[in-house]
Amino acid sequence: MLKSLLAAALLMLTSAAACAQPHKPRPVFPALYVMRDAHATIYLFGTVHVRPAGADWGGPNAHAALDAASDVWTEIETTPQSDAEGAALAERLGQALPDHPLSSWLTGAQNARLRTLEERLGASPAALERMQAWRAALVLTFLPIVRAGYDPQSGVDRDIDAYGDAHGKHMHGFETIDQQLGFLAHLSPELQRQLLLDAIDEADQGPRAIAEMTRAWERGDVATLERVVLSDMRRGFPQLYQALFKARNDVWVEALSQHMRGAGTEFVAVGAGHLLGRDGLIAQLRARGFNVRRVPA
Repeated sequence: MLKSLLAAALLMLTSAAACAQPHKPRPVFPALYVMRDAHATIYLFGTVHVRPAGADWGGPNAHAALDAASDVWTEIETTPQSDAEGAALAERLGQALPDHPLSSWLTGAQNARLRTLEERLGASPAALERMQAWRAALVLTFLPIVRAGYDPQSGVDRDIDAYGDAHGKHMHGFETIDQQLGFLAHLSPELQRQLLLDAIDEADQGPRAIAEMTRAWERGDVATLERVVLSDMRRGFPQLYQALFKARNDVWVEALSQHMRGAGTEFVAVGAGHLLGRDGLIAQLRARGFNVRRVPA
């Protein structure tokens, strides 16, 4: 269930270190949606949380929509202070109990596979041994992605935050970093162990999987995005899907419904998976009677 791991790994960007090379920008045309009435307009833009350094964060329509908005919403507000707080919180929440180090989650054969992967990735066995299973799984999943040139400091959300701050937009976050990391830290022990085992066995497939996601996002191919981001998780890890997508979407759709009772133009940028599927923001907003349409490329 590699793509389930990727979705979880991309949530925990505050504790990752970047080492990517600059990337020559190329045109991209990710999907953009809009809902409006006589007084309010809300643009809905699905993001990817990591991009090659220097890559464009969105196509012409998304740039124009962001420029027109007075208020900008992202999953969390990203600042140097929030990055530091997130890294410290991930360290604290992800720290193994003294009597339950990472190796105690695994059998002898599984620990041998872990040691082989650590050596291949250049990961520190001592550092991983001090982690909870959920955090180690995410680190093992994310390391090959960073080594392949994807930069957590160049994610779409960060670029949108930076643009908003530079152009006087009113910036808002749906969540705090405490809430985001809490979704992962409170996963059941059984699910944490399964995520760790999948990370050990499938980590090297991460760059190929995220490249597929990235290509689909750049083309605005929402059918492929729904398949690669949501389908595996919904089927194989329903508890993870509930925590990372459905429960959060249910909260956000309430907020968006309230915003449509106001006036002005807002730009909402959240992970692309949150817009899609039967539990996504678009389906839920349409079910409430809002006219949500895709902006033509």
